[in-house]
Amino acid sequence: MRCWAVAFVAAFLAVGSARADETTLIFATDGPPDTHMAVRVFHPWSDHVNEIAKGVLKLDVRDGMSIVNPTNFYNRVLEDVVQISWGSIGNLAGTFPLTEFTALPFQAERAEDASVAYWRLYKTGLLDGNFKDVVPIMMSIYTQEVVHLTKPPKSIETLAGLRIMVVSKTASNLISRLGGSPSSIPLPDLYSALQHGTVDGTLIAWTAFQPYRLAEVTTYHYETQLGASPGMVFMARKRYDALPATVRKIIDENSGEAISRQLGKALDELSEEARLKAKAQSGQVDVFATEAQAAKWRELTAPVTAAWVKETPGGEKVLSTFRQILADVKAGK
Repeated sequence: MRCWAVAFVAAFLAVGSARADETTLIFATDGPPDTHMAVRVFHPWSDHVNEIAKGVLKLDVRDGMSIVNPTNFYNRVLEDVVQISWGSIGNLAGTFPLTEFTALPFQAERAEDASVAYWRLYKTGLLDGNFKDVVPIMMSIYTQEVVHLTKPPKSIETLAGLRIMVVSKTASNLISRLGGSPSSIPLPDLYSALQHGTVDGTLIAWTAFQPYRLAEVTTYHYETQLGASPGMVFMARKRYDALPATVRKIIDENSGEAISRQLGKALDELSEEARLKAKAQSGQVDVFATEAQAAKWRELTAPVTAAWVKETPGGEKVLSTFRQILADVKAGK
């Protein structure tokens, strides 16, 4: 009996020691648990990591906006309130200036291709100055932003007289070049602004429709390639560097191009699903720009790209490198 008791205590202490050594990281997903991104990407990824890292690493997934939201997620990670988060860094004006090329018009068609190219661009080191405080785990470029309006315009040739919500300086410049009046509104407040007529529309990707119920407050959608916002799942570099080597290894092995591709692919799928769901509703109009219309808007917005390159140190190299990498990705390289 005494031997059995000693063995039991030894086993109990061993388990207790293993649990004590296990690293727990809070992963805040920046949205309700039933959002498509959480269900299709973030939860499966977290579950996979937790399965293979038992006793070494546990990701404590926190959904909702009680801890992080689209405007404070970055600071929450740097302040170590949470250790991992997801967010659109297009909302962080001036924090990642070299990534703002993603908001330039007529750069990419699919989020999957663009996200792979974005990760490869990051790995070249050209963006290192912007990422000195964080370690990306997966990166994405959203699907192209669409002009969504509360009612059909008098003419789609111009956005004159229309107040359009935007999330970046580049998007603001684009709307101005197209004749509209850009308005900066926090994303969680967009539904109310559209509902009450504070703005007439927004320039945003279809992927925002499900979590923010935008099909309820918009009826006209004009599709062309007016840029996209970059996103990432990331850690603070200081926190990452302080992790045990075994934990860093697990994170590194579950980060990178492959998961960024999956993230981009999910964004493409969600975008198409949101578009088709909205289109199926009564009173919704979905219009794709003709080649002539796209050419006209390309001409009107070209100065925005030229200005960004001129005003952004290192911007020309970043943009040209991204375009070459994207061409390689699209060619299957």
